[in-house]
Amino acid sequence: MARIQLKRGLKANLPSSSMLAGEAHFTTDRGTLHVATGASVSLPIVPAVDDLTTLASIDGAADLILVHDASEAAGQKEKKITFNNFKTALNIPAGTTDEKVAVVSGGTAGYIFGTDGTDGILRMNSSMLMTKDASNGFVTLAVGTVDCGTF
Repeated sequence: MARIQLKRGLKANLPSSSMLAGEAHFTTDRGTLHVATGASVSLPIVPAVDDLTTLASIDGAADLILVHDASEAAGQKEKKITFNNFKTALNIPAGTTDEKVAVVSGGTAGYIFGTDGTDGILRMNSSMLMTKDASNGFVTLAVGTVDCGTF
């Protein structure tokens, strides 16, 4: 029985000349496949992103995101991470899809205003008032009394 054998080697050593159209090259360090289209041109084999089916929804615990790990010195640079773990790495609390901020690095993320102006990460005392506009585009701070203290 005849067999097909692919040329193989490191990605850095992929040929750039004297290739035959249709010739396949497998990278042993990255696990990628490249096919020559001419003597000096080859194309990596990847799915056409615009031809892929669109996800209707995301299962954060099961669905995966593909990340290119630029810090990886050798071997497979592409890594997988669940959607939930990716959100955790970005300090986005579970169960939310909105952008939030934290008071300090690594602190619990929350909304600046909160739900009513008293439970956000920025809270006013009785001499100040914080109100948001109806379209949630901005917050207005109103100061009733400014007490600079005594000396």
